[in-house]
Amino acid sequence: MRELLRRLFEGRYGSQGTDELTRFLLRLAIILLIVSLIIDPLSFLYYVAFIILICCYLRLFSKNTSKRYHENEIFKSYLRKLKGIFLKDK
Repeated sequence: MRELLRRLFEGRYGSQGTDELTRFLLRLAIILLIVSLIIDPLSFLYYVAFIILICCYLRLFSKNTSKRYHENEIFKSYLRKLKGIFLKDK
């Protein structure tokens, strides 16, 4: 089984593990799923979470590693800016 998975991910972006963007999207999807289960009027969030999960899998199975790496770098730069706003040194 391990050999099958290794061959499946060979040459794909997910072969190096998950990046920050994928982990963020997975956490967001889980939060949206929980919220959609708890609060009935927000049940549409289930579908939003499902779409996010599909995007995560597409990122992991992508063979265009340079584009996925670039997307992750853009996400990390936005995250640094956001952290800079909220965690200003005084």
